[in-house]
Amino acid sequence: MRQLLVLAVPVLLASQLALAQAPAAGSCEAKAVSKDGKPLSGAAKSASIKKCERETAAAAPVAPVAKAPPAATAPAKSSQQDKMKECNKQAEGKKGDERKAFMKECLSNK
Repeated sequence: MRQLLVLAVPVLLASQLALAQAPAAGSCEAKAVSKDGKPLSGAAKSASIKKCERETAAAAPVAPVAKAPPAATAPAKSSQQDKMKECNKQAEGKKGDERKAFMKECLSNK
C-alpha cells in the first residue's frame, strides 16, 4: 500500500502540471465573454476567439526566415486576377462563343 502511494503522488503531481500548461486556444476561449461577463456563444464566440488568436499570433515573435537567392526561387505563378487581365487584353475583338472559348482556353493554360 505504501509503495502504491509513493508511485501515485508523483503521477498526480505530473498530471496537474500538464493541465496547468493549457494551450493558447483555451485562453482565447476563456476570454470569449460579453461586457456583462457572461460567456459568449455561437457566432459571437467564434468571432471573439478568432480575433484573440489573430492578436496572439501578431504579438508572438516571429523567427526570421532565411531568404533563398533570387535565382534559386521558382517563378511566381500569376494570380487569377492577373490571368484575367492578360487574357482580356488578348481577347480584344472577339465576341460571343468565340471569346468564351478563347477565355476558357487562355485561363486554363496559364
